[in-house]
Amino acid sequence: MLSSPPTSLSLSKTLLLLLFLSAIWICIGTRSLSFVQGTDFPHLYCAARIVAQGRGSQLYDADLQRQYQARDAGRVGNLYTHPPFETLFYLGVAWLPLKRAYLLYCLLNLAFLAASARLLARELPFPWHWPMLLVAALTFVPVLLCLAQGQDSLLHLLLVILVFISLRRQRAFAAGCWLGLGLFKFQLTLPLFLVLILSLPRNSRTGLVRGFSLTALALAGLSVAACGWSVFTGYGKFLLHYPQQPSGNIFPQVMANLRGLTGFFCAGPRSPGCIAVLSVLSAAALVKTLLAWQHAEYGNDAPLASRQAQFDLAFSSTVLFALLVSYHLYPHDLSLLLLPISLLLWHARARTALLHTQPRSLTVGLSALLFLPPPHLFALLAGGYALLAIPLFLLLFVIAPSGPLTPPATTLEKATLRRDSR
Repeated sequence: MLSSPPTSLSLSKTLLLLLFLSAIWICIGTRSLSFVQGTDFPHLYCAARIVAQGRGSQLYDADLQRQYQARDAGRVGNLYTHPPFETLFYLGVAWLPLKRAYLLYCLLNLAFLAASARLLARELPFPWHWPMLLVAALTFVPVLLCLAQGQDSLLHLLLVILVFISLRRQRAFAAGCWLGLGLFKFQLTLPLFLVLILSLPRNSRTGLVRGFSLTALALAGLSVAACGWSVFTGYGKFLLHYPQQPSGNIFPQVMANLRGLTGFFCAGPRSPGCIAVLSVLSAAALVKTLLAWQHAEYGNDAPLASRQAQFDLAFSSTVLFALLVSYHLYPHDLSLLLLPISLLLWHARARTALLHTQPRSLTVGLSALLFLPPPHLFALLAGGYALLAIPLFLLLFVIAPSGPLTPPATTLEKATLRRDSR
């Protein structure tokens, strides 16, 4: 059966999308040289070139990294601190000169974001087509920062969305594989993995662990192939001594997580009092997230729509938890927020029974606060980006269900049975 021709409205939306993307691409292209000199891309690019030239065993030699940056990027900036296997991904662009490699990687980042929007629109019955989701995502400040800096957060967003969809379709092994591929951001992936193995049913947990373990072993094998066996000890020592490097400054005040928040208000971030507050807040976030998964598990007898809503809210809580408790989180890492914000706004619009009137309004308000540009821009300019952890933390506590574990549909059925028995 032939499909109906596209309407003029859909054509106009497609045209607007193409014009919008073209404007972004032209902006990046005309300012790429100035972007590159102040972005994170050069140290990722130079690390891949070290491996490409057969010097992977020296990847975490700080002096060698500076030598390559001075020669191939024309400046010395941050050092490469990511796991060794990620350099193999950047090999896809490292064969080009720096400026062209940066432009190509920006195009790849746009492709990752488009794939994320398309997958979400296919999985959930959004009232908008995926191009409109893509355009909306391109107004999110962390996404724009990721594009400008040539970072890898949009690839991580795509992998987490694939984890979400796989678990939603009862494909735990595939979810474990996708999650394992996200280990280049292990500070975010490991909290996700922790919550999932503590919360999923036994069968799903087994499949998840198998997929995750096999993928992690494969990535470890690729690291050995690229850098040799010494990379396991060398990488650990490099991270341990990284703060002593001239360019190894870490600024918690720009981290919108609990570490950044406590460091922002505490005079001494490593003081016993600050560590105690951080531990209590992290434990509270974990308990609240696990409660959300308990509701999802106890809703097995509920209708399919209710079970999916419970799962969506629980997974949203898990992503928020991972962001909050991560040890290292920079503004572009908040690109991962697009998934829970999309899910929460969709369920608030659909008037999910799990989101009652007051939580729904709070959820929409906090989601809008975290999505709209002004709070991000103001926090960046004021040097207090860590303060965005406050609405992030509040959103976790608004959406994680509390109260009786019996799902709403089952409660209604019991009430109906009692009424009929009378």
